[in-house]
Amino acid sequence: MSTDDNRFKEMVEGSQDWFWEFDENAIFTYASPRIRDLLGYEPDEIIGLNAFDLMSPEEALRVRKHFDPIAKKYEAFNNLENTNIHKDGHEVVVESSGTPFFDETGQFRGYRGIDRDITSRKQNELALKENQALLKATKKMANLGSWQMDLANNHLTWSDETYRIFGVDRKNFVPSYEAFLQMVHPDDQARVDSAYSASLSQDGQVHYDIEHRIVKQDTVEIRYVHQKCKHQRNVKGDVLKSFGIVQDITERKRTEIALLAATESAEAANNAKSLFLAKLSHEIRTPLTTIVGFGELLEDAELSSEHKKYLSLINSSSRDLTALIEDVLDLAKIEEGKIALKKDEFNIFKFLDRIAAITQTQTTQKGLSFKTSIAPEVPELVIGDRMRIKQVLLNLLGNAIKFTEAGSIEVMVSLAEKTGGRMLLDFAVKDTGIGISDQSKEHVFEPFYQSPFLDLPEGKGVGLGLAISRSLATLMGGSIRLDSQQGVGSTFHFLVPLLFANENKTQDKKRSDIDFPTWQRAVLHVLLVDDNPNNIEYIKAVFEKMGHDVTVAENGKVAFDLYRESSFDLVLLDIDMPVMDGPETLKMIRSLKREETKLNMIIAQTAYAFLGDREKFLQMGFDGYLSKPFTTKELAEELTRILPGSSG
Repeated sequence: MSTDDNRFKEMVEGSQDWFWEFDENAIFTYASPRIRDLLGYEPDEIIGLNAFDLMSPEEALRVRKHFDPIAKKYEAFNNLENTNIHKDGHEVVVESSGTPFFDETGQFRGYRGIDRDITSRKQNELALKENQALLKATKKMANLGSWQMDLANNHLTWSDETYRIFGVDRKNFVPSYEAFLQMVHPDDQARVDSAYSASLSQDGQVHYDIEHRIVKQDTVEIRYVHQKCKHQRNVKGDVLKSFGIVQDITERKRTEIALLAATESAEAANNAKSLFLAKLSHEIRTPLTTIVGFGELLEDAELSSEHKKYLSLINSSSRDLTALIEDVLDLAKIEEGKIALKKDEFNIFKFLDRIAAITQTQTTQKGLSFKTSIAPEVPELVIGDRMRIKQVLLNLLGNAIKFTEAGSIEVMVSLAEKTGGRMLLDFAVKDTGIGISDQSKEHVFEPFYQSPFLDLPEGKGVGLGLAISRSLATLMGGSIRLDSQQGVGSTFHFLVPLLFANENKTQDKKRSDIDFPTWQRAVLHVLLVDDNPNNIEYIKAVFEKMGHDVTVAENGKVAFDLYRESSFDLVLLDIDMPVMDGPETLKMIRSLKREETKLNMIIAQTAYAFLGDREKFLQMGFDGYLSKPFTTKELAEELTRILPGSSG
C-alpha cells in the first residue's frame, strides 16, 4: 500500500464521520470503523446489508423517493437527511452525501459517500421551533407584540402579534415609524413622538416607557397600549437600533377607569351623605331647640294635671328626637373614621354612680329595680375614653329599659383580665325583659334592625343604639357579646381595654384570684393579624406576658407576605379587615406548603360571637376560635386544645 493510501486510510478511520460504499443495488461493500459509534455495528456486520435495511419501512420509502431519481441519472447527492435505526433500537438522524463510481469500462458500480450524525442538531432545532411556537402563543395570550427599528435606514420590523394589535395585514402593510405614528390617537401623537425622540438622546437617561391610545385599523376602535424599548448604541452613544415591545392593555385600562369612576362616585356619595346629615342636623336642631327650651320653661308653669301630662309627652319626644339625631351623626362619624378616642383618668365608682343617676328616672317610672355592683378586684382609678364608654353603657341601658316591663336591671363591672399596666373590664348589663330570639341575635347589631319575631309596642326606637355601641366598642379595641333567652331576659357584655391609673398602687393590692396561667411550653413564634391599633396593643401584651414572640400585621395582605417569607408556629387572624379579610387570608396561607415539623396553626379571632360562629369558622379551616376580646385564660385553654402535647 502506498504512502498516500495509508494517509487516506488513517484519515477515513480516524474521522468522526462514517465513510461507506455500496454497489448498484445499495448493498454495502465497505464501512469505516466510525459505524461502531454511529449505529452500534461492527464494520463486518454492515457488509452485505442494504442501505435501506438500516431505516424503518416508512423512512426507507420516504428516502427512496428522493434517492431513486438521482441514482437513475448517476448523479451525486449532498446533505440528504435520513433517520437510521441504531442497533439498540433508538433513532439516529444523519446527513448523507454520496458520489457515483464506475469501472474501467464506464459501467456504473455504486456510490461512495459519507454520513454525519446530526441528531443533536435536529433535536435543538425541534426544541427551538417548539419554544418559538410557545413564545408566539404566549405573546398572543398576553396581547404582547415586539418591534425592531434600524435607525441607519429607518427600517421597522414588526412581529405577527404587533400586526394584530394594530389591526393591519402583513401582506398589505409596510411598517414604518411615520405609519405607526399615524395610527396613534391624534391626541397622543405629539406625546408619543416626543417620548421616543427624548429616549434617543446621547446621555441615555430617558427611557421610552409610555402608555397611549391607538386606533385599531381593521375595527376603527380606540385601544390602549403600553410600549417600552431599549437602544443599541455605538461607542459615541449614538443609537443604532431600537428593540421594543407593545402590549394591548385595553381591558386593564377600562377596569381602572371603571374603578376610578366608582371610587369618585362613592366619594361623592359619601360627601353628599355627610353634607346631607350636617344640613339635616342643622335644620332639625334649630326648631328643636325652641321646642326643648320652651318645654323646659313650661315645666315650671302652673298647668293642669292633663296639660302637664301633655307637656311630659312633648318633652319626652323631644329628648328621643335629639338622641336620634345624635345617633345618626355618631354612626356616620364612625363609618368615616372621624371619631378620635381620648384617654382620661376617672374614678370607676363615681362614674357608675353617675350612670345610675341618669337612668334612675326612667327605671323608677317603669317600676323597675335597678342596682350596680363592682367586683373587688376592679381598680378605683382607670384611664380610657370616659365619654365613649358612657355612651355605650347608656345605649345598652336604654335598650334594656325599653324592653323590660317588669323585674330588674343590673350593671355589673368585673375585671376580666390584667396584663402589666393594662386591664380588660367587663361591663355586663343584665335585664329581665322580653329577651331576643335566636333568629334575631345575628342581626341586633345591624343599623336600623328591628326584630320581626317580637310584638313590639310603638316608639321602641329605630335600631341604631346597638349598632353604634358595637362600633364604638370596636373602635376602643373591645367588643360586645350577647347572652339572651326569649321570655327570660338578656345580658350584654361590654368588654373594653383600659389602663391602670397607678400601676404600682394597683399591683400592691391582693388579686391572686385573677392571676392568669403562664405558658409551660417552648416559646411560640406568633403572627398577630389585626387592623385595630388598640386591639393590637392589648393582644400583643397578652402574648408577650405569656412569653411568646409576636410579629404584627395590620391586614391579611401584609400577613400573607410575612408568612411566605418567615416561619410562624401560630397565626392569630382577625376576620373583618381591609385589603384582605380573614377567610381569604386563610386560603392564601393554606395554599403554601410548610414543613410538617412546623405547627402552622391558625386561630380565628373575631368580634362576632353569635351562636354557631365557632363551628362556622372551624369548618372554614381554622384550627381554633376566639371571641374578642379574650382573656389570657381563654387563650391558654385554646392553645392547649389545638397544639399537640402543649399545656398551659
